[in-house]
Amino acid sequence: MKIFGSYDPIRPDRPVSPVAPTNPQGQSATTPVAPVPKTDSVQLSESGKSMSRKLDAEYRDTLDPERTKELRQKVLEGAYNTLDVVDQVARRIMQRGDL
Repeated sequence: MKIFGSYDPIRPDRPVSPVAPTNPQGQSATTPVAPVPKTDSVQLSESGKSMSRKLDAEYRDTLDPERTKELRQKVLEGAYNTLDVVDQVARRIMQRGDL
């Protein structure tokens, strides 16, 4: 079964050149189909934009490059390889219900 059209289910962001079926003489049996213009849009409310700005600010404050470098160094040095740290992490996972 052959399906002809302008939609690629694997890469919907990529336009597909329509291909017309051919008859036994190699001539086009139909005319090519014009691609369908994209008309989707998204609108965010002011409260949504505000929440996004707040989360962005919190993310920037908690994961600055200096803090990331410091944590990375501690991990490499084995500072978190203690039973106390493992116990604390396990308790937090259980409290949050992440398992």
